[in-house]
Amino acid sequence: MVLEEIEGELARFVPDEGPLVLVKKNCLPENYHLGELYEVSIEGERVIAIKPLKKETEERLAKMKQKRAKLLNKKR
Repeated sequence: MVLEEIEGELARFVPDEGPLVLVKKNCLPENYHLGELYEVSIEGERVIAIKPLKKETEERLAKMKQKRAKLLNKKR
């Protein structure tokens, strides 16, 4: 899931598919960053773990950078 926004004491995670997940800000791992990918483990309605996915975040950012470069080249 992507950590999309922090509003007050709630953090909003958006999955690729399915409903968004709201988590208390104090449950986030240290050094969290908006826009990064996380593995959010949920049991019932309770979040039991949030793990940063650094490699996947880097891969997704690289893909987006390539797409932007292609779009810029098309405009020229």
